Amino acid sequence: MPSELSEKLEKQGYHLLGKRGAYKACQWQKKALLNGNACYKQRFYGIESHRCLQMTPVVDKCTQSCDFCWRVTPSDIGTKWDQVTVDETDVIPVEDLMDAVLMANLRTLGGYNPKAGAKVSERMYKEAREPKHVAISLAGEPTLYPYLSDFINEIHDRGMTSFLVTNGTLPNVLSGISLPTQLYLTLAAPDETTYKTLCGPGIKNGWNNIKESQELLQSLDCRTVNRLTMVANRNMHNPHAYSRLIEMGEPDFVEVKGYMFLGSSRRRLDKSNAPSHREIRAFSKKIATLTGYHLIDEQVESRVVLLSHTKQIKKL
Repeated sequence: MPSELSEKLEKQGYHLLGKRGAYKACQWQKKALLNGNACYKQRFYGIESHRCLQMTPVVDKCTQSCDFCWRVTPSDIGTKWDQVTVDETDVIPVEDLMDAVLMANLRTLGGYNPKAGAKVSERMYKEAREPKHVAISLAGEPTLYPYLSDFINEIHDRGMTSFLVTNGTLPNVLSGISLPTQLYLTLAAPDETTYKTLCGPGIKNGWNNIKESQELLQSLDCRTVNRLTMVANRNMHNPHAYSRLIEMGEPDFVEVKGYMFLGSSRRRLDKSNAPSHREIRAFSKKIATLTGYHLIDEQVESRVVLLSHTKQIKKL
C-alpha cells in the first residue's frame, strides 16, 4: 500500500490492520450508543447497530473504480498502485485479522465508557464491547482476499453473523466460498454502457462476470440481496433492465439505496447526483411492480427502500 494512501486513510479514521486490512467505526454505532438510533440493517434484518463491526480485508484493492464510491482511488491522491492483485504473503492470518478487528473496536469505544462520564447506557456499552455481527464491506472488493472462506468461518466460529458485500466481478470466488449469513451483490448499472462509464472496471469482462454472479445467486444456500446503488443522472434509469437482472438471481431482498455525497466521491460527483428519498421510493415502486417483489420497509435518513421476495422477513 503506498504511503500516500495509508496516510489518507488514517486521517479519515481508518484503523489499518496489517498491510491490507482496515476497520472503521460506523457512525450508526455512535448514534445507537448516544441516542438509541438504529441503522437500516437493524430495522430491516435485526442486526443491532451498536454490536455491528464494519471492516475490509483488502482496503486498497478493488476490481472497479466507481465514481460513487467513497473509497480513495489512485486518481484521488495522484499516485498509482496495483489494485487487483493480492499476494498471499501480504495478508495476516485470519485469526490475527479478526483479533485486530475486535481490538480496533475496543479502541474506538474508549470515549463511550459510562464510568468515565459518557452518557451511554452501561448495558449497551458492554454489549458493544462484545459485538455479534461483522459487515465485510467498508471499502475494497473482499473477494480479492485469498482467505475469504477461512475468514467467514472464523467469524461464525466466534458466534457472530456476517454480511459480505461484493461487486460480483469474481463469480469464480463466489461459487466456491464458505457462505456468509447474508450475501450482498451490488447492481450499479442496468446495462454494460452505463457500467463502463460509472464503475470504471479494472478487469476484463466485468459486466459479463456480474451477470454470471447474478445467475449464481439463486443457487446459494444463504440469504441473498441485490443492492441497487442509485446515482441521479447517471444510472437511475431503465427499471426494466434492472428488473431483468434481479429476476436472473431471484435474491431474497432488494435494497434500492441512494448515493450519498460522501468521502472521495465528492471529487467525482456533485450533490445533485444524490437522489432524494422520494425519488428512491418512486424508483423502488417501479422495480416492485416489474419484479413482483413486495415493498416492505424504508429508512428515510439512509435513503433506502427494502423490497422482499416474501411478505415476511425473518430477523437475524
